[in-house]
Amino acid sequence: MVRPVSRHADCFEPVGINSEGSFVFGSLLNCVRRRPLKASIMDLDNSTATRKTIVVIGNGMVGQRFCEKLVEFDTAKQFRIVTFCEEPRAAYDRVGLTSFFAHREAEKLMMARMDWYHENGVELHLGDRASVIDREHQIVKSQKWVEIKYDFAIMATGSYPFVPPVPGFNKQGVFVYRTIEDLNHIIDY
Repeated sequence: MVRPVSRHADCFEPVGINSEGSFVFGSLLNCVRRRPLKASIMDLDNSTATRKTIVVIGNGMVGQRFCEKLVEFDTAKQFRIVTFCEEPRAAYDRVGLTSFFAHREAEKLMMARMDWYHENGVELHLGDRASVIDREHQIVKSQKWVEIKYDFAIMATGSYPFVPPVPGFNKQGVFVYRTIEDLNHIIDY
């Protein structure tokens, strides 16, 4: 069963919050895109005490695009955006990862400069994995003991490479190819 994220039926399609209380990606952006958010619509104002907090768990390509779209559509600044990134750097273009071998500069692959986060009020926690989601109290806790109370939690955790259990998969010189750290290990080898 999916219920809307606002009181206005036109602010959601067949997406919203599922029966477990998890936010289904898309409905909030659909609502924001269809009409500019105003205090009268969401019963909010611009003070931090009444802004809704959105925690984005994962700052990969999808998590970053979600943050960008929310910043773009939330012209009234109704939302506080907090994102946790397990990796030591902000979102980067994994599709272009091979080019890292040529220039070896992680910054060239970044999807947004670090000042973008600051300029747009996005709180970025690098190298800090969200490890607990307390749905009853609506709190996300990280491995570095950061606790953020949320109104919406967005799961954008990405994927991990499947390594088939073939003989030799765990030997020295066998690598996965998914992150800049993986490429650094290959280069160091």
